[in-house]
Amino acid sequence: MNKDHSWFLISTVIIVAAFIFMWYQIRVPYKDQVPNQQWITNTVSVNGEWKSYAVPDTFVINASVTETGSTTKEAQTRMENKILKIKEVLWNNDIKKEKVKTVSVNVYPEEDWNNWQRKLLWYRATQTVDIEINWSWFTQKWSTIISQLGDVWGININNTYFNLKDKDKAVQEARTKAFENAKQKAQQLAKLWDLSLWKATMISESESSNMPSPYPIMYAKAESNLSVWAADMNTQTISAWQNEIVVYLNIVYELK
Repeated sequence: MNKDHSWFLISTVIIVAAFIFMWYQIRVPYKDQVPNQQWITNTVSVNGEWKSYAVPDTFVINASVTETGSTTKEAQTRMENKILKIKEVLWNNDIKKEKVKTVSVNVYPEEDWNNWQRKLLWYRATQTVDIEINWSWFTQKWSTIISQLGDVWGININNTYFNLKDKDKAVQEARTKAFENAKQKAQQLAKLWDLSLWKATMISESESSNMPSPYPIMYAKAESNLSVWAADMNTQTISAWQNEIVVYLNIVYELK
């Protein structure tokens, strides 16, 4: 076989292969050539929202005490004695030790500046605690507890609020309704396009809750007579209202 004949065969093979490749490209869709290729499809993104309500099961009192002393140890000892009195009031009213949680403890110097000279006045120690109380039980004895806490001079009740320890049931209800809400929107949009829903390809969720505070808020400063204030409030009741739990869903549906 001479050299020219060899080049002729090679050229023929190349031309035939080119024709076969062109025919394959025309007759076979590209997406069938590459099975794993991700193709852009018709999708719709919708939001769903639902509010669920539940009666709180816990009442939380945020309280603090502060004391001063000539040394940090003295200030802290005085502060701890007040905290112990608070705990005794709670324990005497059948509130368990684990329901009193320390939020923060601070000890720092307080100084006076005069003529550009610094003079130490005293050290101040402050401790803040959260007191968790079963709400259904607390409604019967709240004024008694507040009155007895008021006998501990210098206590500050900073804030009170309701809480829901077990909110799984309320969240599940809101999530189910939010999903149904989003799906209805998607079905309506698909119908406008003469399409139908196929499957959800992405779901994201966020959640918020509103824990109301009782009104009027049980707030008292150290210099006030909290026990007298509690006696005045004895004729009033505290309503728990309902905790609001909101679930937001964003769902992307594929259409067909």
